[in-house]
Amino acid sequence: MKKNNRLLNAAYLAVDGIVGNMLPRRKPHILIACMPKSASTFLASAISELPGFRRCRLTPDWGAREQELCAIRLSRYNHNAYVSQHHLRNSGWTQGLIQQYNLTSVVLVRNLADCAISIRDHFQKEPGEGPTAFFDESHLAMSNSDFEEAIVSLAIPWYLNFYAGWKAAGDVPIYDFDDYTGDPVRVMREILARASVKISESEAVAALDQVQKTKTRFNVGETGRGKLLSDAAKDSLSRLLDHYPKYQDDPLFVKTRQTIAASADS
Repeated sequence: MKKNNRLLNAAYLAVDGIVGNMLPRRKPHILIACMPKSASTFLASAISELPGFRRCRLTPDWGAREQELCAIRLSRYNHNAYVSQHHLRNSGWTQGLIQQYNLTSVVLVRNLADCAISIRDHFQKEPGEGPTAFFDESHLAMSNSDFEEAIVSLAIPWYLNFYAGWKAAGDVPIYDFDDYTGDPVRVMREILARASVKISESEAVAALDQVQKTKTRFNVGETGRGKLLSDAAKDSLSRLLDHYPKYQDDPLFVKTRQTIAASADS
């Protein structure tokens, strides 16, 4: 089986090289690098509803592994128009693959306090593996307050690494959850325009409506839910933000601090 897989992978790379020489015109490849719980599934699903587009997985697997791009899968889909979403941190290796395979990358982020609450709700309803931190049944037995503090201590550092890494890239547009959920048509059209794909407002609306009908997984569309975090979790999150002095005036940091400063009753 392993030998067969190696042969198949070699074949993908070889065919990609041959076809690439025969078909120089490149099709759009949109990579959505996203924080978990940032509405990325909804956005990717909407783009995949457009004529000629498909959704592709560019990593070998999901689960607890880091969602690093795979050259084999990039070669496999290199001659398709596609959108792909991954919880992918930035690195020199990733930038090299983005250039080699003509990926149009965008980043989706969300208020970190809101992310923490969303992680809590999701894991309590659907326990499972993820790349940001390891949680198991022992965490389900915790009080909400203790679990929230664990989330901030164990998972949010991944989010901060993700954000700082993509900020350092400099030329990649970063969209906030509130931007996208507030005006998904505009954001969708802007992302497609970066990939040299022009669609009308009505086409974007139709794609978004189709996704709504299929009930694609979508986070609770409220902003500021992070104000419900326990005081201990808020204090822990505030201390984590302190470790990035460069970003104290950054919009994401400001928004997160405003949320954790708010009363749960406000």
